[in-house]
Amino acid sequence: ADFGSRCRVHRVLKSLPVRSSSRWSRSFNFGWQKMAARVGARLGGLLLVLLPGVAQSAGAGVLRLDGDGAKPQNFAAVYAEWSRVEGKLTAEPVVRPRKDAYGCKQYERCPGCAIFVLQGNCTFAKKASLAKHAGAALLIVAKATDGPPAGMAEAPIKGRTSASEAMVDAVMVSKAAGRKVLLALDKGESLSVTVFPKGIVADILSEVFVGVLAVGLVMLGAWHSVEDLRRPELKAKFDEEVVAVEEHSGFHFVLFGSVMLTVLFFFMKYLIYILLFLFATGAVSTTTMLLEPLISNCNPALRARHAFSLPAQLADWIGFPRDHNCAEALAEGVGSILAVAFLLYRNNDSFGWALQDVIAIMLLLTIQRTLRLPNLKTGTLMLVCTFFFDIFWVFLSPLIFKKSVMIEVATGGGTGQSVPMVLKIPSDVPGQFKILGLGDIAIPGLLISLLLRHDLIKGYPRFGGYFAAGVFGYTLGLAATFVSLYLMQHGQPALLFLVPGTLLPTVFIALRKGELRSLWTASYGPEVPPEGYQVLADEAGKRD
Repeated sequence: ADFGSRCRVHRVLKSLPVRSSSRWSRSFNFGWQKMAARVGARLGGLLLVLLPGVAQSAGAGVLRLDGDGAKPQNFAAVYAEWSRVEGKLTAEPVVRPRKDAYGCKQYERCPGCAIFVLQGNCTFAKKASLAKHAGAALLIVAKATDGPPAGMAEAPIKGRTSASEAMVDAVMVSKAAGRKVLLALDKGESLSVTVFPKGIVADILSEVFVGVLAVGLVMLGAWHSVEDLRRPELKAKFDEEVVAVEEHSGFHFVLFGSVMLTVLFFFMKYLIYILLFLFATGAVSTTTMLLEPLISNCNPALRARHAFSLPAQLADWIGFPRDHNCAEALAEGVGSILAVAFLLYRNNDSFGWALQDVIAIMLLLTIQRTLRLPNLKTGTLMLVCTFFFDIFWVFLSPLIFKKSVMIEVATGGGTGQSVPMVLKIPSDVPGQFKILGLGDIAIPGLLISLLLRHDLIKGYPRFGGYFAAGVFGYTLGLAATFVSLYLMQHGQPALLFLVPGTLLPTVFIALRKGELRSLWTASYGPEVPPEGYQVLADEAGKRD
Protein backbone atom coordinates (compact mmCIF):
# COMPACT_ATOMS: atom_id res chain seq x y z
CA ALA A 1 0.00 0.00 0.00
CA ASP A 2 1.28 3.43 -0.88
CA PHE A 3 0.89 5.13 2.52
CA GLY A 4 1.53 8.56 1.07
CA SER A 5 -1.38 8.78 -1.32
CA ARG A 6 -3.35 5.65 -2.08
CA CYS A 7 -3.51 1.91 -1.47
CA ARG A 8 -2.85 -0.10 -4.60
CA VAL A 9 -3.49 -3.78 -5.27
CA HIS A 10 -0.36 -5.87 -4.96
CA ARG A 11 1.63 -6.48 -8.13
CA VAL A 12 0.87 -10.17 -7.90
CA LEU A 13 -2.49 -9.29 -9.47
CA LYS A 14 -0.66 -8.32 -12.65
CA SER A 15 0.04 -11.98 -13.24
CA LEU A 16 -3.62 -12.94 -12.98
CA PRO A 17 -5.24 -14.03 -16.25
CA VAL A 18 -7.58 -11.51 -17.86
CA ARG A 19 -11.16 -12.35 -16.98
CA SER A 20 -13.59 -12.67 -19.83
CA SER A 21 -16.49 -10.29 -19.99
CA SER A 22 -18.81 -13.16 -19.22
CA ARG A 23 -17.28 -13.49 -15.77
CA TRP A 24 -16.39 -9.95 -14.80
CA SER A 25 -18.03 -6.64 -15.69
CA ARG A 26 -16.57 -3.19 -15.03
CA SER A 27 -18.45 -1.41 -12.27
CA PHE A 28 -17.89 1.17 -9.56
CA ASN A 29 -20.92 0.29 -7.51
CA PHE A 30 -19.02 -1.00 -4.48
CA GLY A 31 -20.89 -2.29 -1.44
CA TRP A 32 -20.39 -0.98 2.06
CA GLN A 33 -17.97 -3.69 3.10
CA LYS A 34 -15.56 -2.99 0.27
CA MET A 35 -15.96 0.76 0.62
CA ALA A 36 -15.29 0.57 4.37
CA ALA A 37 -12.25 -1.61 3.74
CA ARG A 38 -10.84 0.91 1.28
CA VAL A 39 -11.57 3.82 3.60
CA GLY A 40 -10.03 1.90 6.49
CA ALA A 41 -6.95 1.08 4.47
CA ARG A 42 -6.49 4.68 3.30
CA LEU A 43 -7.15 6.08 6.75
CA GLY A 44 -4.91 3.42 8.24
CA GLY A 45 -2.13 4.30 5.81
CA LEU A 46 -2.45 8.01 6.60
CA LEU A 47 -2.57 7.39 10.35
CA LEU A 48 0.49 5.13 10.18
CA VAL A 49 2.36 8.18 8.90
CA LEU A 50 0.89 10.49 11.51
CA LEU A 51 1.02 8.03 14.40
CA PRO A 52 3.64 9.11 16.90
CA GLY A 53 6.00 6.17 17.26
CA VAL A 54 6.92 7.01 20.81
CA ALA A 55 6.26 5.71 24.27
CA GLN A 56 6.03 8.36 26.94
CA SER A 57 5.01 8.88 30.50
CA ALA A 58 3.19 12.21 30.62
CA GLY A 59 4.10 13.76 33.96
CA ALA A 60 6.55 12.80 36.65
CA GLY A 61 5.18 14.01 39.97
CA VAL A 62 2.25 14.76 42.23
CA LEU A 63 1.26 18.07 43.82
CA ARG A 64 -0.79 17.76 47.02
CA LEU A 65 -2.75 20.82 48.09
CA ASP A 66 -3.73 21.18 51.75
CA GLY A 67 -6.20 23.83 52.90
CA ASP A 68 -7.93 24.95 56.10
CA GLY A 69 -9.41 21.67 57.29
CA ALA A 70 -10.36 20.67 53.75
CA LYS A 71 -9.62 17.28 52.28
CA PRO A 72 -6.19 17.27 50.57
CA GLN A 73 -6.32 17.29 46.78
CA ASN A 74 -3.78 15.59 44.50
CA PHE A 75 -2.96 16.97 41.06
CA ALA A 76 -0.71 15.80 38.28
CA ALA A 77 2.49 17.82 38.12
CA VAL A 78 5.47 17.86 35.79
CA TYR A 79 8.84 18.91 37.16
CA ALA A 80 10.82 21.57 35.32
CA GLU A 81 14.00 20.30 33.68
CA TRP A 82 16.18 22.23 36.14
CA SER A 83 14.42 20.92 39.27
CA ARG A 84 16.46 18.62 41.47
CA VAL A 85 13.75 17.41 43.85
CA GLU A 86 14.48 13.83 44.94
CA GLY A 87 11.94 13.35 47.73
CA LYS A 88 9.10 15.41 49.17
CA LEU A 89 9.23 19.19 49.06
CA THR A 90 6.76 21.16 51.20
CA ALA A 91 6.20 24.90 50.89
CA GLU A 92 3.78 27.26 52.61
CA PRO A 93 1.93 29.47 52.28
CA VAL A 94 0.85 29.51 48.64
CA VAL A 95 0.86 33.11 47.38
CA ARG A 96 0.14 34.99 44.17
CA PRO A 97 2.19 37.94 42.92
CA ARG A 98 0.15 41.09 43.41
CA LYS A 99 1.70 43.05 40.57
CA ASP A 100 1.54 40.44 37.83
CA ALA A 101 -0.41 37.17 37.80
CA TYR A 102 2.03 35.79 35.21
CA GLY A 103 4.99 36.26 37.54
CA CYS A 104 7.09 38.31 35.13
CA LYS A 105 7.77 41.20 37.55
CA GLN A 106 9.70 41.26 40.81
CA TYR A 107 7.97 39.46 43.70
CA GLU A 108 7.67 40.48 47.31
CA ARG A 109 9.88 38.55 49.71
CA CYS A 110 8.29 35.33 51.03
CA PRO A 111 10.91 32.91 52.41
CA GLY A 112 9.87 29.24 52.11
CA CYS A 113 6.63 30.02 50.27
CA ALA A 114 5.18 28.54 47.09
CA ILE A 115 4.51 31.16 44.40
CA PHE A 116 1.62 30.42 42.06
CA VAL A 117 1.74 32.04 38.60
CA LEU A 118 0.12 31.58 35.20
CA GLN A 119 1.89 30.45 32.05
CA GLY A 120 2.73 33.16 29.52
CA ASN A 121 4.16 36.67 28.99
CA CYS A 122 7.75 35.64 29.79
CA THR A 123 9.98 32.57 29.91
CA PHE A 124 9.78 29.91 32.59
CA ALA A 125 13.39 30.68 33.43
CA LYS A 126 12.57 34.31 34.26
CA LYS A 127 9.64 33.31 36.48
CA ALA A 128 11.83 30.83 38.38
CA SER A 129 14.70 33.29 38.71
CA LEU A 130 12.40 35.94 40.20
CA ALA A 131 10.96 33.34 42.59
CA LYS A 132 14.49 32.43 43.68
CA HIS A 133 15.28 36.05 44.51
CA ALA A 134 12.06 36.30 46.53
CA GLY A 135 13.21 33.40 48.73
CA ALA A 136 10.47 31.01 47.56
CA ALA A 137 10.91 27.27 47.97
CA LEU A 138 8.73 26.32 45.00
CA LEU A 139 7.25 27.84 41.85
CA ILE A 140 3.90 26.51 40.61
CA VAL A 141 2.96 27.34 37.02
CA ALA A 142 -0.60 26.78 35.81
CA LYS A 143 -0.83 25.74 32.17
CA ALA A 144 -2.48 28.29 29.87
CA THR A 145 -4.43 25.75 27.78
CA ASP A 146 -6.57 22.74 28.52
CA GLY A 147 -5.06 19.28 28.75
CA PRO A 148 -2.41 17.62 30.91
CA PRO A 149 0.57 19.62 32.24
CA ALA A 150 3.66 19.87 30.09
CA GLY A 151 7.36 20.13 30.86
CA MET A 152 9.31 23.37 31.31
CA ALA A 153 12.58 23.47 29.43
CA GLU A 154 15.76 24.85 30.92
CA ALA A 155 16.91 28.12 29.38
CA PRO A 156 20.20 29.92 30.04
CA ILE A 157 20.09 33.07 32.17
CA LYS A 158 22.33 35.92 31.21
CA GLY A 159 25.44 36.14 33.36
CA ARG A 160 25.04 32.66 34.89
CA THR A 161 27.05 29.56 34.12
CA SER A 162 24.20 27.29 35.15
CA ALA A 163 20.52 28.11 34.82
CA SER A 164 19.59 25.76 37.65
CA GLU A 165 21.72 27.78 40.09
CA ALA A 166 19.59 30.85 39.46
CA MET A 167 16.15 29.25 39.55
CA VAL A 168 13.95 27.74 42.19
CA ASP A 169 12.45 24.26 41.86
CA ALA A 170 9.30 24.44 39.77
CA VAL A 171 6.38 22.30 38.64
CA MET A 172 3.61 22.79 36.11
CA VAL A 173 -0.01 21.82 36.77
CA SER A 174 -2.96 21.70 34.43
CA LYS A 175 -5.25 24.63 33.76
CA ALA A 176 -8.05 22.83 35.64
CA ALA A 177 -5.82 22.32 38.70
CA GLY A 178 -4.80 25.96 38.53
CA ARG A 179 -8.44 27.06 38.66
CA LYS A 180 -8.93 25.06 41.85
CA VAL A 181 -5.88 26.67 43.45
CA LEU A 182 -7.11 30.14 42.47
CA LEU A 183 -10.57 29.36 43.83
CA ALA A 184 -9.10 28.37 47.20
CA LEU A 185 -6.90 31.49 47.29
CA ASP A 186 -9.87 33.72 46.46
CA LYS A 187 -11.69 32.27 49.47
CA GLY A 188 -8.82 33.42 51.67
CA GLU A 189 -7.75 29.90 52.62
CA SER A 190 -4.26 29.33 53.97
CA LEU A 191 -2.73 26.74 51.64
CA SER A 192 0.35 24.58 51.74
CA VAL A 193 1.66 22.33 48.98
CA THR A 194 3.79 19.22 48.86
CA VAL A 195 5.33 17.85 45.68
CA PHE A 196 6.75 14.38 45.38
CA PRO A 197 7.55 11.84 42.67
CA LYS A 198 4.71 9.51 41.76
CA GLY A 199 4.69 6.03 43.26
CA ILE A 200 6.91 3.47 41.58
CA VAL A 201 4.52 0.53 42.10
CA ALA A 202 1.54 2.32 40.57
CA ASP A 203 3.77 3.54 37.75
CA ILE A 204 4.93 0.01 36.98
CA LEU A 205 1.37 -1.32 37.06
CA SER A 206 0.31 1.32 34.52
CA GLU A 207 3.18 0.33 32.25
CA VAL A 208 2.29 -3.35 32.59
CA PHE A 209 -1.31 -2.61 31.65
CA VAL A 210 -0.17 -0.70 28.55
CA GLY A 211 2.06 -3.62 27.60
CA VAL A 212 -0.65 -6.24 28.10
CA LEU A 213 -3.09 -4.15 26.06
CA ALA A 214 -0.59 -3.68 23.21
CA VAL A 215 0.34 -7.39 23.07
CA GLY A 216 -3.33 -8.38 23.23
CA LEU A 217 -4.20 -6.05 20.35
CA VAL A 218 -1.37 -7.40 18.21
CA MET A 219 -2.59 -10.97 18.78
CA LEU A 220 -6.25 -10.08 18.26
CA GLY A 221 -5.44 -8.15 15.10
CA ALA A 222 -3.44 -11.08 13.72
CA TRP A 223 -6.30 -13.48 14.48
CA HIS A 224 -8.70 -11.05 12.81
CA SER A 225 -6.46 -10.85 9.72
CA VAL A 226 -6.63 -14.59 8.95
CA GLU A 227 -10.41 -14.89 8.86
CA ASP A 228 -10.16 -16.13 5.28
CA LEU A 229 -8.17 -19.14 6.53
CA ARG A 230 -10.43 -19.76 9.51
CA ARG A 231 -13.60 -19.43 7.41
CA PRO A 232 -12.76 -20.51 3.84
CA GLU A 233 -16.34 -19.90 2.70
CA LEU A 234 -15.74 -16.16 3.18
CA LYS A 235 -12.35 -16.07 1.42
CA ALA A 236 -13.56 -14.36 -1.78
CA LYS A 237 -15.41 -11.65 0.12
CA PHE A 238 -12.57 -11.21 2.61
CA ASP A 239 -9.95 -10.83 -0.13
CA GLU A 240 -11.95 -8.02 -1.69
CA GLU A 241 -11.43 -6.00 1.50
CA VAL A 242 -7.65 -6.52 1.63
CA VAL A 243 -4.84 -4.62 -0.06
CA ALA A 244 -1.23 -5.76 -0.01
CA VAL A 245 1.76 -3.69 1.06
CA GLU A 246 4.28 -3.15 -1.73
CA GLU A 247 8.04 -3.33 -1.40
CA HIS A 248 8.64 0.40 -1.84
CA SER A 249 6.01 1.39 0.73
CA GLY A 250 8.60 1.64 3.51
CA PHE A 251 10.51 4.32 1.62
CA HIS A 252 7.28 6.19 0.88
CA PHE A 253 6.44 5.97 4.57
CA VAL A 254 9.71 7.63 5.57
CA LEU A 255 9.43 10.36 2.94
CA PHE A 256 5.79 11.27 3.40
CA GLY A 257 5.90 10.73 7.15
CA SER A 258 8.86 13.08 7.53
CA VAL A 259 7.07 15.78 5.57
CA MET A 260 3.89 15.37 7.62
CA LEU A 261 5.71 15.43 10.97
CA THR A 262 7.54 18.61 9.97
CA VAL A 263 4.31 20.29 8.90
CA LEU A 264 2.57 19.21 12.10
CA PHE A 265 5.49 20.46 14.20
CA PHE A 266 5.17 23.99 12.81
CA PHE A 267 1.40 24.17 12.33
CA MET A 268 0.01 21.88 15.02
CA LYS A 269 -2.27 24.58 16.45
CA TYR A 270 -4.17 24.59 13.15
CA LEU A 271 -3.82 20.98 11.98
CA ILE A 272 -4.76 19.41 15.30
CA TYR A 273 -8.43 19.86 14.39
CA ILE A 274 -7.93 18.09 11.06
CA LEU A 275 -6.36 15.16 12.94
CA LEU A 276 -9.30 15.08 15.31
CA PHE A 277 -11.75 15.09 12.39
CA LEU A 278 -9.90 12.27 10.62
CA PHE A 279 -9.83 10.25 13.81
CA ALA A 280 -13.56 10.76 14.41
CA THR A 281 -14.32 9.89 10.78
CA GLY A 282 -12.38 6.69 11.25
CA ALA A 283 -14.67 5.82 14.15
CA VAL A 284 -17.67 5.71 11.82
CA SER A 285 -16.08 3.65 9.03
CA THR A 286 -14.24 1.18 11.26
CA THR A 287 -17.18 0.70 13.61
CA THR A 288 -19.40 -0.10 10.65
CA MET A 289 -16.89 -2.51 9.19
CA LEU A 290 -16.40 -4.42 12.45
CA LEU A 291 -19.90 -4.16 13.93
CA GLU A 292 -22.09 -4.74 10.87
CA PRO A 293 -21.17 -8.44 10.50
CA LEU A 294 -21.95 -9.04 14.19
CA ILE A 295 -25.34 -7.36 13.88
CA SER A 296 -26.12 -9.33 10.73
CA ASN A 297 -25.17 -12.62 12.34
CA CYS A 298 -27.47 -11.91 15.26
CA ASN A 299 -30.34 -10.83 13.01
CA PRO A 300 -29.81 -11.70 9.31
CA ALA A 301 -33.11 -10.03 8.38
CA LEU A 302 -31.60 -6.61 9.11
CA ARG A 303 -29.11 -7.00 6.27
CA ALA A 304 -31.92 -7.69 3.81
CA ARG A 305 -34.04 -4.73 4.97
CA HIS A 306 -33.43 -1.38 3.27
CA ALA A 307 -32.84 1.55 5.62
CA PHE A 308 -32.12 4.66 3.54
CA SER A 309 -30.46 5.95 0.37
CA LEU A 310 -28.06 8.83 -0.03
CA PRO A 311 -28.41 11.33 -2.90
CA ALA A 312 -26.27 10.21 -5.82
CA GLN A 313 -24.09 13.33 -5.88
CA LEU A 314 -23.46 13.21 -2.12
CA ALA A 315 -22.61 9.50 -2.20
CA ASP A 316 -20.16 10.02 -5.08
CA TRP A 317 -18.57 13.04 -3.39
CA ILE A 318 -17.90 11.33 -0.03
CA GLY A 319 -17.21 7.92 -1.57
CA PHE A 320 -20.03 6.14 0.28
CA PRO A 321 -22.50 3.68 -1.26
CA ARG A 322 -25.95 5.05 -1.98
CA ASP A 323 -28.03 2.29 -0.41
CA HIS A 324 -27.73 1.23 3.22
CA ASN A 325 -29.46 -1.67 4.92
CA CYS A 326 -30.65 -1.70 8.53
CA ALA A 327 -27.60 -3.53 9.86
CA GLU A 328 -25.32 -0.92 8.30
CA ALA A 329 -27.50 1.90 9.60
CA LEU A 330 -27.29 0.58 13.17
CA ALA A 331 -23.52 0.20 12.97
CA GLU A 332 -23.18 3.68 11.45
CA GLY A 333 -25.31 5.09 14.24
CA VAL A 334 -23.09 3.56 16.91
CA GLY A 335 -19.99 4.86 15.14
CA SER A 336 -21.47 8.35 14.81
CA ILE A 337 -22.39 8.50 18.50
CA LEU A 338 -18.88 7.38 19.42
CA ALA A 339 -17.32 9.98 17.11
CA VAL A 340 -19.44 12.85 18.47
CA ALA A 341 -18.81 11.79 22.07
CA PHE A 342 -15.07 11.75 21.43
CA LEU A 343 -15.09 15.22 19.88
CA LEU A 344 -17.09 16.63 22.79
CA TYR A 345 -15.33 14.93 25.70
CA ARG A 346 -11.83 14.20 24.36
CA ASN A 347 -10.16 16.37 27.03
CA ASN A 348 -12.16 14.93 29.92
CA ASP A 349 -9.64 13.18 32.17
CA SER A 350 -12.33 10.91 33.65
CA PHE A 351 -13.48 9.08 30.51
CA GLY A 352 -12.22 10.96 27.45
CA TRP A 353 -9.23 8.62 27.26
CA ALA A 354 -11.56 5.59 27.12
CA LEU A 355 -13.44 7.00 24.11
CA GLN A 356 -10.15 7.62 22.37
CA ASP A 357 -8.87 4.13 23.13
CA VAL A 358 -12.05 2.45 21.83
CA ILE A 359 -11.71 4.24 18.48
CA ALA A 360 -7.97 3.54 18.39
CA ILE A 361 -8.51 -0.17 19.01
CA MET A 362 -10.99 -0.40 16.13
CA LEU A 363 -8.56 1.44 13.87
CA LEU A 364 -5.78 -0.98 14.77
CA LEU A 365 -7.97 -4.00 14.08
CA THR A 366 -9.02 -2.52 10.75
CA ILE A 367 -5.42 -1.81 9.74
CA GLN A 368 -4.33 -5.38 10.45
CA ARG A 369 -7.37 -6.74 8.66
CA THR A 370 -7.16 -4.62 5.51
CA LEU A 371 -3.37 -4.28 5.03
CA ARG A 372 -1.33 -7.40 4.39
CA LEU A 373 2.40 -8.04 4.07
CA PRO A 374 2.86 -10.51 1.17
CA ASN A 375 6.28 -11.75 2.30
CA LEU A 376 9.14 -11.24 4.74
CA LYS A 377 11.11 -9.07 2.29
CA THR A 378 8.38 -6.43 2.21
CA GLY A 379 7.93 -6.66 5.97
CA THR A 380 11.66 -6.26 6.60
CA LEU A 381 11.89 -3.19 4.38
CA MET A 382 8.87 -1.65 6.11
CA LEU A 383 10.13 -2.29 9.64
CA VAL A 384 13.73 -1.23 8.96
CA CYS A 385 12.57 2.04 7.39
CA THR A 386 10.30 2.81 10.33
CA PHE A 387 13.11 1.80 12.71
CA PHE A 388 15.39 4.59 11.47
CA PHE A 389 12.43 6.95 11.02
CA ASP A 390 11.53 6.61 14.69
CA ILE A 391 15.09 7.06 15.94
CA PHE A 392 15.71 10.17 13.86
CA TRP A 393 12.52 12.02 14.79
CA VAL A 394 12.81 11.24 18.51
CA PHE A 395 16.54 11.51 19.20
CA LEU A 396 18.17 13.37 16.29
CA SER A 397 15.54 15.92 15.32
CA PRO A 398 16.41 18.19 18.32
CA LEU A 399 19.75 18.88 16.62
CA ILE A 400 17.81 20.59 13.82
CA PHE A 401 14.55 21.76 15.38
CA LYS A 402 15.76 22.33 18.99
CA LYS A 403 13.02 19.94 20.17
CA SER A 404 12.14 16.31 19.61
CA VAL A 405 9.63 16.60 16.78
CA MET A 406 8.04 13.21 17.47
CA ILE A 407 7.49 13.92 21.16
CA GLU A 408 6.27 17.45 20.46
CA VAL A 409 3.67 16.12 17.99
CA ALA A 410 2.71 13.22 20.26
CA THR A 411 1.98 15.58 23.16
CA GLY A 412 -0.05 18.05 21.10
CA GLY A 413 2.63 20.66 20.47
CA GLY A 414 1.41 22.94 23.26
CA THR A 415 -2.13 23.16 21.87
CA GLY A 416 -3.69 21.68 24.99
CA GLN A 417 -5.61 19.25 22.78
CA SER A 418 -5.48 15.50 23.17
CA VAL A 419 -3.62 14.09 20.16
CA PRO A 420 -5.73 11.09 19.13
CA MET A 421 -3.16 8.80 17.48
CA VAL A 422 -2.07 7.20 20.76
CA LEU A 423 -3.37 4.77 23.34
CA LYS A 424 -3.83 6.54 26.68
CA ILE A 425 -3.91 4.74 30.00
CA PRO A 426 -4.50 6.78 33.17
CA SER A 427 -1.87 6.67 35.89
CA ASP A 428 -2.46 6.75 39.64
CA VAL A 429 -2.74 10.56 39.64
CA PRO A 430 -5.63 12.35 37.90
CA GLY A 431 -4.51 13.94 34.65
CA GLN A 432 -1.45 11.72 34.17
CA PHE A 433 -1.39 9.17 31.35
CA LYS A 434 0.85 6.58 29.83
CA ILE A 435 0.81 6.87 26.05
CA LEU A 436 1.89 4.52 23.28
CA GLY A 437 1.77 5.48 19.61
CA LEU A 438 -0.59 3.40 17.50
CA GLY A 439 2.20 2.89 14.99
CA ASP A 440 4.11 0.94 17.65
CA ILE A 441 1.28 -1.59 17.56
CA ALA A 442 0.15 -1.45 13.93
CA ILE A 443 3.52 -1.74 12.17
CA PRO A 444 4.91 -4.75 14.10
CA GLY A 445 1.34 -6.12 14.05
CA LEU A 446 1.49 -6.44 10.26
CA LEU A 447 4.53 -8.71 10.60
CA ILE A 448 2.88 -10.74 13.36
CA SER A 449 -0.16 -11.20 11.08
CA LEU A 450 2.12 -12.48 8.31
CA LEU A 451 3.72 -14.97 10.70
CA LEU A 452 0.35 -16.31 11.85
CA ARG A 453 -0.78 -16.70 8.23
CA HIS A 454 2.39 -18.60 7.39
CA ASP A 455 1.98 -20.89 10.42
CA LEU A 456 -1.61 -21.75 9.51
CA ILE A 457 -0.80 -22.44 5.86
CA LYS A 458 2.16 -24.64 6.81
CA GLY A 459 0.18 -26.37 9.57
CA TYR A 460 2.67 -25.63 12.34
CA PRO A 461 1.60 -26.29 15.94
CA ARG A 462 0.76 -23.37 18.19
CA PHE A 463 4.24 -23.03 19.68
CA GLY A 464 6.18 -24.70 16.89
CA GLY A 465 6.09 -21.92 14.31
CA TYR A 466 6.77 -18.23 13.99
CA PHE A 467 3.74 -16.56 15.54
CA ALA A 468 4.44 -17.36 19.20
CA ALA A 469 8.10 -16.35 18.84
CA GLY A 470 7.08 -13.08 17.18
CA VAL A 471 4.63 -12.24 19.96
CA PHE A 472 7.24 -13.10 22.58
CA GLY A 473 9.80 -10.90 20.84
CA TYR A 474 7.29 -8.06 20.65
CA THR A 475 6.64 -8.42 24.39
CA LEU A 476 10.36 -8.27 25.16
CA GLY A 477 10.69 -5.20 22.94
CA LEU A 478 7.90 -3.43 24.83
CA ALA A 479 9.51 -4.35 28.16
CA ALA A 480 12.83 -2.90 26.96
CA THR A 481 11.00 0.27 25.88
CA PHE A 482 9.46 0.75 29.31
CA VAL A 483 12.74 0.07 31.12
CA SER A 484 14.49 2.61 28.90
CA LEU A 485 11.67 5.09 29.53
CA TYR A 486 12.04 4.67 33.28
CA LEU A 487 15.83 4.99 33.25
CA MET A 488 16.06 7.95 30.87
CA GLN A 489 12.85 9.77 31.92
CA HIS A 490 12.37 10.78 28.30
CA GLY A 491 10.03 9.68 25.51
CA GLN A 492 11.43 6.63 23.73
CA PRO A 493 11.23 5.50 20.07
CA ALA A 494 9.52 2.19 20.77
CA LEU A 495 10.35 0.77 17.32
CA LEU A 496 14.02 0.93 18.33
CA PHE A 497 13.26 -2.15 20.48
CA LEU A 498 10.19 -3.60 18.75
CA VAL A 499 11.72 -4.01 15.29
CA PRO A 500 14.69 -6.15 16.46
CA GLY A 501 12.40 -7.94 18.92
CA THR A 502 10.15 -9.18 16.10
CA LEU A 503 12.50 -9.45 13.12
CA LEU A 504 15.44 -11.24 14.74
CA PRO A 505 13.53 -14.27 16.08
CA THR A 506 11.67 -14.52 12.75
CA VAL A 507 14.90 -14.69 10.76
CA PHE A 508 16.49 -17.09 13.25
CA ILE A 509 13.57 -19.55 13.09
CA ALA A 510 13.43 -19.27 9.29
CA LEU A 511 17.14 -20.14 9.06
CA ARG A 512 16.69 -23.04 11.47
CA LYS A 513 13.77 -24.41 9.44
CA GLY A 514 15.45 -23.72 6.10
CA GLU A 515 12.54 -21.48 5.04
CA LEU A 516 14.19 -18.08 4.84
CA ARG A 517 14.21 -17.97 1.03
CA SER A 518 10.62 -19.16 0.66
CA LEU A 519 9.33 -16.83 3.38
CA TRP A 520 11.39 -13.96 1.95
CA THR A 521 9.77 -14.32 -1.50
CA ALA A 522 6.35 -15.66 -0.49
CA SER A 523 3.19 -14.34 -2.11
CA TYR A 524 0.50 -14.08 0.54
CA GLY A 525 -1.21 -11.15 -1.12
CA PRO A 526 -5.00 -11.16 -1.61
CA GLU A 527 -6.30 -13.08 -4.61
CA VAL A 528 -8.94 -10.72 -5.91
CA PRO A 529 -10.03 -9.41 -9.32
CA PRO A 530 -8.65 -6.04 -10.43
CA GLU A 531 -10.06 -3.01 -8.61
CA GLY A 532 -13.20 -1.68 -10.25
CA TYR A 533 -14.59 -5.04 -11.30
CA GLN A 534 -17.61 -6.75 -9.81
CA VAL A 535 -18.71 -10.37 -9.95
CA LEU A 536 -21.73 -11.04 -12.13
CA ALA A 537 -24.71 -12.83 -10.66
CA ASP A 538 -23.94 -16.20 -12.28
CA GLU A 539 -20.34 -16.16 -11.13
CA ALA A 540 -21.33 -14.96 -7.66
CA GLY A 541 -23.58 -17.98 -7.34
CA LYS A 542 -20.74 -20.30 -8.23
CA ARG A 543 -18.36 -18.70 -5.73
CA ASP A 544 -20.91 -18.70 -2.93
